[in-house]
Amino acid sequence: MELKEENIRAALKGVKYPGFTRDIVSFGIVKDINIGEDAKVAVSLVLPKPDPELEAQIRDSATKAVLETAGVNEVEVQITARPPKAPPEQDQAQAKAEKQAKLPDIKYYIAVASGKGGVGKSTVAVNLALAMAKKRDRIGLMDADIWGPSLPTMLGTKDRPHATEENKIIPLKKHGMELMSIGFLVNEDETVIWRGPMVHGAIKQFIEDVEWKETDYLVIDLPPGTGDAQLSLVQTAPLSGGVIVTTPQDVALIDVRRGIQMFRKLNVPILGIVENMSYLELPEGAEPLDIFGRGGGRRMAEKFEVPFLGEIPIDPRIRIGGDQGVPIVESHPESTAAKAFFEIADSILSSIDAGK
Repeated sequence: MELKEENIRAALKGVKYPGFTRDIVSFGIVKDINIGEDAKVAVSLVLPKPDPELEAQIRDSATKAVLETAGVNEVEVQITARPPKAPPEQDQAQAKAEKQAKLPDIKYYIAVASGKGGVGKSTVAVNLALAMAKKRDRIGLMDADIWGPSLPTMLGTKDRPHATEENKIIPLKKHGMELMSIGFLVNEDETVIWRGPMVHGAIKQFIEDVEWKETDYLVIDLPPGTGDAQLSLVQTAPLSGGVIVTTPQDVALIDVRRGIQMFRKLNVPILGIVENMSYLELPEGAEPLDIFGRGGGRRMAEKFEVPFLGEIPIDPRIRIGGDQGVPIVESHPESTAAKAFFEIADSILSSIDAGK
C-alpha cells in the first residue's frame, strides 16, 4: 500500500495537545509532512511559543504515532516555535486599552471547572455563588456550559432577558445575584449544536455584551473538560482564579490532572480543589459512610501542591434543591452541606482578597 500524506496526518490526529482534549492537527501546529525515499517521514511542527517540556512531550507522542503507521520505516519530527509578534509599544497599549474598554467593570472572574462530567460541578458553582452572595454584595453567576445549561433549572428562573437601547443584555436576578445562561435564550426542548467559533462568540458576548453593572465577583460555571469554551473564556476575560470540582473515586481524580494542567498552561491561578459527594452522613451519630472513597480530592491537592478547599457531603436535599430551583444554601443554610459551601466560599474570597 502506497504511503500517503493523509495516512500520516490521520496518525497525528491521535496525538493530543498536552493538557487539552484537542489534537495537534486541529490546533494547527502541523505545518508540513514529507515522505521521502525508503518510507522516511519528516514532520514539521510549529508551537505557539518556546516550551522545552511541551516540545519533548509532543515530539515523543508524534514520533510514536507516525512509526506505528503501516509502511513507515523512519520518522524525523522537527519542532520550532512561532516567533513572537512585537508590535510597537503604542500599538500594544492601544490594543490593551481597546480590550479593556469592551470588558465590564467586573473586578474578579472565578471559573469553576471539572476534568469530566457527572461530578456535580454546576451544583457546586451555583451553591458557591449563592454562599458568596450571602457574604458579599455584587455577585454574578454566568453559565458558560453552552451545550448543557443547568442554571435556569437549578435557580428556578426561566424568564427571558431584555435588552437596553444599546443592545446590551440585562441579566436576570435571583437570590441577590445577577444571572446569565444560554438556557435563558433558547427553549427547553432545543438542542444547542455549535462548533468552536460559535461557542467563542457566545462566551465573548456573555462577558462583553451583558450589563454586569452590579457585579464585582463573577462566578463562571464552565462545561466539563478542557476544550474551546475554556480557551475562549481565558482569551476574553482576565480570570482571577479557577476552582476544580471532583468526586473521590479514582475515575474522577484521573481527570483532575487535566484541569490543573489546563489552568497552569493558561496561567490561571488555581484557587483549589473541591471534593463533591465526599461522604454520606448517617443518623444518630454514626460514622459517615464513604460511598466513593473519601479523601481523594485532598490527596490530589497535596500531590499537585494546590489548596484543598473542602468536602461536600452527599445530601438528598442538594438534589431536591437543584431540581426545585432552591439550592441547599438557600433552603437549608444550617445543614452540613450548606456550611461546607459557606466555608469554601470564605476560602475563595480570602484568596482573592489576598491577591488584590
